[in-house]
Amino acid sequence: MIHFIHAQDSLNIQKTRLIALTPLNKKTDKVNGLAVGLGYDTKYNRIELQKVNGLNLEVNPIGFLFWMFYDPAKVQNTEFLEINGLNISAAGYLRGVSHNGVSISMYNYGHTMNGISGTLLTTYIETGNGFFVSAFGVYAKELNGMSISVFNDAEIMKGIQLGGYNSGEEVRGLQIGFVNKSKKLKGLQIGLWNKNGKRSLPIINF
Repeated sequence: MIHFIHAQDSLNIQKTRLIALTPLNKKTDKVNGLAVGLGYDTKYNRIELQKVNGLNLEVNPIGFLFWMFYDPAKVQNTEFLEINGLNISAAGYLRGVSHNGVSISMYNYGHTMNGISGTLLTTYIETGNGFFVSAFGVYAKELNGMSISVFNDAEIMKGIQLGGYNSGEEVRGLQIGFVNKSKKLKGLQIGLWNKNGKRSLPIINF
């Protein structure tokens, strides 16, 4: 009898919702439809990912303050949430959130982004695959696709960086900007000043 009750408790934890408020509570496994609210709490300790499939809307009136004081480099980036679909946010993702689809937000400090991301301020992610536009900066440990911003920085870049200052440890593709830097380049640099592991040249470097 005790084992039966325990099994019922375990089943109650697994919940799928059509509409849910964010931050999601610990008993919600999945949202297939609409998630709306203030955003997500990175303090949740869960073994399995929570998922949102559909539309994610975030109305966070203090989102700008997070951007001013939040340092993503000092936060453990353990993936705890996956969003598939469209995200529209007055603030943005903090560390640990992965997204497949389209995201329009003030900033993105997430884990992984596959698709299209547009941010008003900055993007700082582990891995990006797709198209990224940000007003001030795009940073990724690994980026495959295209990034457009004043400052573009990727440890491993495969694709195109377009901006004022472009930087990468290992770049395979094209850098176009006022200043382009890379330690290891397989591709082309076009800008006022271009520097890679082999040479430094104005206008065009390879």
